Amino acid sequence: MEAGVAGVVGRRPVRRMVAVGLTAVVLGALAFLADGVDGVAGRIVVVVVSSGLAWGLAAMLTGWTAAGRRSAMTGATLLLVSATLVYYLLILVVSRRWSGGSLQDGSSADWYGLRSLAVMTTAWLLISVIAGPVFGLLGRLTRTMPVPAAALAAGVACGLLSGEGWQEITATPPWPVEAAGGGFLRGVGAAQLAEVLLPFAVLAWLAAVRRLWRAWPILLGAMILTATLGALFWHLLRTAADQLG
Repeated sequence: MEAGVAGVVGRRPVRRMVAVGLTAVVLGALAFLADGVDGVAGRIVVVVVSSGLAWGLAAMLTGWTAAGRRSAMTGATLLLVSATLVYYLLILVVSRRWSGGSLQDGSSADWYGLRSLAVMTTAWLLISVIAGPVFGLLGRLTRTMPVPAAALAAGVACGLLSGEGWQEITATPPWPVEAAGGGFLRGVGAAQLAEVLLPFAVLAWLAAVRRLWRAWPILLGAMILTATLGALFWHLLRTAADQLG
C-alpha cells in the first residue's frame, strides 16, 4: 500500500514537467505563428500569445498550480526557457527569416542574420531565467499566503504584467488617428489597451478568488509601483534590442 502511494506521488512531478513542457511547445509555436499574421489582427494576436503579458501570465499560472515554492519556480522557469527555445528554433529551421539578405557588396548577409538570432535567443533565455522564478513564486504566494501577503504578491505580478503595455502607450500614443494609416494606429491602440486592461482583469479574478479586496491599498499600490518599474524595464530592454539589432 505504501509502495503504491509512493509510486503515485513520484509520478506527479513527472506528469507536471510533461504538462509544462507541452505547454511550452504550444506557447512557443503560437508565438511563432503570430509573427505571420499581418495588420491590426496580427498586433492583437501578438498581445494574446506572444507578449510579456501572455508569457508572464503563463508562468504565473504555472506557479499558482504548483505544489510548493520550489516546484513553482522551476516549473515557471522551465516553461519560459522551453517556449523561448521552441520559438527561436522554429525561426531558425522553418521560417528562416534570418537568411536571404545581402550586403552592399552583394555578398550574403546570412552570417549577420544568424548572429542576430543567436544574440536575441541568448537575451530572451536570460530574461526567462530571471522572470520564471519571479512569476512562478508570485503565483504560488498569491494562492497560499495570508491576505496581506497574497495581495502584495498579486499586485506585484499584475503590475509587472501590465508594464509592457504602459511602456508602449507612453512610447507610441494611440490618439493621433488623423495621420496616414489611421486605421492601423487605432488597432495598435486597441492592442495596447488590452495589454493594460487584461492585467486588471487578472487582478480582479485573483482578488475575487482569494478575497483580496480587504487589502486593496496594498493590492493597488503594489500594482502601480511595479507597473511603473516594469514600463521602465521594457523601455531599457527595447533600447538595448535596437542597439543590438
